[in-house]
Amino acid sequence: MKKENINLLEHYQIVEKNRKNQGTKPLNLIAILLIVVLLLSAYSFSLFLQESSIKANNKELQDYTTSTMVLDQIKVISDKQKQLTDLNEILTNLKSLNAAFEAMPVMESSVLNSINACVPPDTKILSVDFDGQWFTIQTSSTSLLRPSQFARNLRNTMLFEEIVYNGYTTSTLLKTTYIGSVKIAMKVGN
Repeated sequence: MKKENINLLEHYQIVEKNRKNQGTKPLNLIAILLIVVLLLSAYSFSLFLQESSIKANNKELQDYTTSTMVLDQIKVISDKQKQLTDLNEILTNLKSLNAAFEAMPVMESSVLNSINACVPPDTKILSVDFDGQWFTIQTSSTSLLRPSQFARNLRNTMLFEEIVYNGYTTSTLLKTTYIGSVKIAMKVGN
């Protein structure tokens, strides 16, 4: 019979290695599972803290926005905005009026002095109107000839493009007065 060399140490090391490998797999799984549970717990806890913080901030904001002081300030701001809108509308209207005034013809004082110089004695100017092209002057006098004399005096000045005498009407309130009407078109450049 032949003797074989039996090496029990090698066999023991192989068995021991297999046993160690078999024991570490479940431990590794348990360790991974514990790590995942801890990470999920930490994440859930951080979400809980964030939610609590957001709820606290939301309550502060709601309290702030519903406070009477803030609501009063909002009302004041709303009133100021309405006033600003009204003032802007007034400003627009004023600009429009200024543009209209700038477009109106300007009569120099010398022209007005010439018209006043043409007024006959015992005659008063009642009104002066302008329609954009013509000046209409109404006079009042106690003499029948004064309204036509006023129109003739205006023509003699040669300051005006055209003069239209519209005659006169009579008024008998206290005494007879003659109300004359003359239309004047200015010369270009006057």
